[in-house]
Amino acid sequence: MAKKRNIAVDIGNTRIKSGEFEDGQLVKVEHWDSLIQMHALKKELVERWIFCTVRGNRYEIEQVFQDSNFLYLDHKTSIPIRLDYKTPETLGMDRVAALVGAQTLFPNKNLLVIDVGTCNTYDVLSSAGVFKGGVIAPGFKMRMKSMNHYTKGLPDISHEWEEIGEEFLGKTTKECLKSGSFNAAIMEIEGFIDHFSKELHDLTILLTGGDATYFESKLKGPIFAGSNLVLRGLNRIMHFNNA
Repeated sequence: MAKKRNIAVDIGNTRIKSGEFEDGQLVKVEHWDSLIQMHALKKELVERWIFCTVRGNRYEIEQVFQDSNFLYLDHKTSIPIRLDYKTPETLGMDRVAALVGAQTLFPNKNLLVIDVGTCNTYDVLSSAGVFKGGVIAPGFKMRMKSMNHYTKGLPDISHEWEEIGEEFLGKTTKECLKSGSFNAAIMEIEGFIDHFSKELHDLTILLTGGDATYFESKLKGPIFAGSNLVLRGLNRIMHFNNA
């Protein structure tokens, strides 16, 4: 009989992502259309589940997984880092899980985790394991959409930006919009890296998120690809609570 695995589930704004762990190792990553689909296909194979969601759908999780052994990550859950944050009840638990995942890969290091997606987040964890705070900014596709939404004459290029030219100085309105969204995001990221690097010595920087592949080759300096940080952090939090 196959050994049962633990599954960590990251429910984002646009997708559901799961990671299967066996003996602490991430062995499989999958994407799902719904929690019901995931539960039906995986329930017989799983020993424990842990969930992190930005959608606020705790009730749905409790209903679908009521017959399963699961942990729902919120601000009251025990975690292996300390939060120096005034409103932990409003802090996105995906950000917390990503920091725990980063610390798992780089223990006892000053860390900056940059998550680029719908929004760009910048979160700092000290070498002592203290979350010092962070920054939330619009993602580059959100910038494209907002310029269309708040003006009458600018088009929404968020679904076609990859086909638009690479010119830094745009020669068409669409090229200008792309440069103003994408290149501004690059400058923003590099600006925050520079700022936090001056505040914390020997800063280790990790880039993660759904849009990370667009920026990896554009950024300067030693930056690590933070693959599946949220899933890795969730798995560690699950073990921390079952120790």
